[in-house]
Amino acid sequence: MSKGNILSIIAIIILVVIVISMWILGATGVFAGLDNKSFDIILAVLLAIIAGLAIELIYRRFSPKSKALQTTMTHCPDGTDSFAKLVLPNNNNIIVNGAERILGREDFLGVISTDKLLFIGKEHFKIIKESGCFYIQDLNTKNGTMLNGEPLKGFEKVKLEDGDTIMVAKSLTIKYNERSHISQIE
Repeated sequence: MSKGNILSIIAIIILVVIVISMWILGATGVFAGLDNKSFDIILAVLLAIIAGLAIELIYRRFSPKSKALQTTMTHCPDGTDSFAKLVLPNNNNIIVNGAERILGREDFLGVISTDKLLFIGKEHFKIIKESGCFYIQDLNTKNGTMLNGEPLKGFEKVKLEDGDTIMVAKSLTIKYNERSHISQIE
C-alpha cells in the first residue's frame, strides 16, 4: 500500500469519526454556536470530502496501470538489444524481450493435446534477462523442466545458449533462439 493510500485512509477515518460525533451529539454538542443551516452545510462538506477520498482510493485500486510503470527493459552492456524466442512444435513463436517472462500451461494451449497440457504447471518456468543474457529457471514444478536433456533442479537458474532445447514436463519440446535485434528473429 502506498503512502498516499495510507494517508487517504487515515483522513477518511478521522472525517467519519467527526461526522458520527456531530450526528450523535448534534448541533448543540460539537458546534453549539451554529444554527441548523450552518450545521447542515458543515456536514455536507465533510461528507463530500469523505466521498471524494473514497472515490480516489477506488480509482487508484482499480484503474489500469500504465505500461510505463511495468517492468523496465534493460540494454546489453555492448549497446545492442538482445531478444529471445521460443519456437513451439507448431512453429509458433513466443518472443521474450522483457526482464522476465513466466511461462505455463496457458501459454501452450493449442500446441499440445489437453491430456499432455495437464502435466505442465500453471506457472512452470521462467526466462530471465540479466546483463544481456537469458537464463531459464524451473519454478520447482512437479514434472520439471529439462535443458538439453539435463533436469533443472529446484529454483536453479541456467544460462541459455542459441539452439538450446527445452523440455517442459516431458510433454513439450521447445527450441530456444537468441538474436541481437528483434528484426532478425523470424
